[in-house]
Amino acid sequence: MKKLYITLLAALFVGTGLQAQRVLTLEECIDIALDNNISIKQARNNSISAKAGLTQSRFNFLPSLSAGASHNWNEGLQFDQTVGDLVNTTTLSGGGSINANITIFNGFQNILTMGQRKLQYEASLQTIESNIQATEATIIASFLNVIQTKEQIRIAEQTLDLLNQQLSRQERIEAAGTGSMEQVYNFRSQVAQQKLTIVTFQNQLATAKLTLIQLLLLDATQDYEFAGITSNDSELEEQLEAFGSVYDRALAYAPSVKSAEYSLEAAKKSLRSAQFAWMPSITANASWSTGWSSNFVNVLERDPVTNLPTRTEVVDLGDQFKSNERKGAGLSLSIPLFTRFQNRTSVQQSKIQMFNSELNLEQQKNLITNSVQQAYLNLVNAQTTYAAAKESLVNLNTAFEFAKTRYENGTIDFVTYLQSLNNKNGGDLQLIRAKYGIMLRKLILDIFTGDELQLPGSN
Repeated sequence: MKKLYITLLAALFVGTGLQAQRVLTLEECIDIALDNNISIKQARNNSISAKAGLTQSRFNFLPSLSAGASHNWNEGLQFDQTVGDLVNTTTLSGGGSINANITIFNGFQNILTMGQRKLQYEASLQTIESNIQATEATIIASFLNVIQTKEQIRIAEQTLDLLNQQLSRQERIEAAGTGSMEQVYNFRSQVAQQKLTIVTFQNQLATAKLTLIQLLLLDATQDYEFAGITSNDSELEEQLEAFGSVYDRALAYAPSVKSAEYSLEAAKKSLRSAQFAWMPSITANASWSTGWSSNFVNVLERDPVTNLPTRTEVVDLGDQFKSNERKGAGLSLSIPLFTRFQNRTSVQQSKIQMFNSELNLEQQKNLITNSVQQAYLNLVNAQTTYAAAKESLVNLNTAFEFAKTRYENGTIDFVTYLQSLNNKNGGDLQLIRAKYGIMLRKLILDIFTGDELQLPGSN
């Protein structure tokens, strides 16, 4: 019974561990990053704000309408606007009003503002795409760094297996009395050195995983694993598209360049708006109001001698509102003769903003040019290195097998054998770096040109 309990408990822990570990593919990492990335979320919020500004700029062509109401208490001598006379009593009064205004002409400010807001909104949409582009590139580079480091560990472990085999063989020979302890210690030192190399790679892998998890904004205390990727020689060695074609497509797609172009056009609209601020503005207005007062009365009886009212009644509110109605309409012309140089300063600042927007556009074009040039050159170099490393590795593997056989036969010394093994390891690592260098640069160029990402398969 106790044994059964222990078995079930162990199975539970194993099952829990397997369930806790989550294996992520490159595609899943990209999706998670796009969902969690704060810069993308901020860019989307800024886009919503820009769209609201565009909508408001369209509403600015509509008239404004306001309504008001009042209720007042006064005591003593005063002029009652409702009855149009001086009174000396306690007065209750009130009223209501409706006012409407519409801008007929304001120096094309509304038109230019609407155009500016539309351009700013378009720029904000391109900023989202630019952030997505940067996020994808960062995640791909980080993910491939993890996978490449795992491959380096695999090769280092294979080398450790070879050294352990030779160590076991040398220990058997020495135990039989035909070998030497010097050779045993030589292999033991190499085994220890190789274990240190593996530990170093494992530390690099832990750092690379943590970096990727942090980029994904995931909980670093959880257990994550990252799926390997597959590729074939035909994909790695396929003919590259001409650089000019790649660059033209990248420049035509570049969201950062489009955003800078929209921002420049918006800055030009802002400058024109500032220049037209010296023009006069014309507005039309209309109003309606009414009121009531406790002093607004009907005289029922008068003193026959003094002719003063002796009995009165307050006129109904409905009758007062109707009797006291006031309506009005008008046109207003405003000419900015002197604004304490505010318009002049606004024009100067708008010009500087436009110049900065031009520089920003130039900078974004330079950045995309440099990035595409570097990625393309790195891809060419990686392909050249991969072809040479693949051919070299065939010879290095063959040379190592010969050296291994000769060492076991006693025709070469330990140093020569070790040199051949190190050459083989160096060739393996160089081939891996070139392989993942090709994958990375191809995906980066796909991101730059806006092509659909051809993500490698998982294994």
